[in-house]
Amino acid sequence: MAVKAGKKRRRAVAARESHPRPVTLIGQILRGLALRLPEERERARVKMHEPGGAVDSMPVIDAAFELAVRRRFAPGCDLREIASFVADVRVGFGPTIDVLAMEALIRRVLGEETHIDDLSAKTMIELKCATLVAVHDVLSWSDADTDQLLAGAEALVRAKGFNPAVG
Repeated sequence: MAVKAGKKRRRAVAARESHPRPVTLIGQILRGLALRLPEERERARVKMHEPGGAVDSMPVIDAAFELAVRRRFAPGCDLREIASFVADVRVGFGPTIDVLAMEALIRRVLGEETHIDDLSAKTMIELKCATLVAVHDVLSWSDADTDQLLAGAEALVRAKGFNPAVG
């Protein structure tokens, strides 16, 4: 697996893409993380600190995480496959990654009953974001693939009645 935490991504010069891009502030932050676009991520992060900027952000993170996990792992996959993925994420992101918690979050998405009630919101956000970035790397997603997943997550969240802040 090629988890490229912290490495700058080369941006290809191309014509404006016609695929949907994330419009929410948190979607833009997640895009910046996955595509290694620190300026885009920072621009959206600053706006999130304005009044109303963080509204309904967590449901977008949750939806993006779930979509990414479902694209990476088939239902009923071998637990060793998840453990190997998480171990690689830890190598890429460092020892602060709680491997047991990340495995539990992934397994929960895949339908297994796991104990995650004691995880802080901060830990869950960090693990879900790291998973999204790692899945992006492992599956070698294009910018369009990433944008499609994030726009899809935003649409799912809006369909559930949430109204995340847009930028």
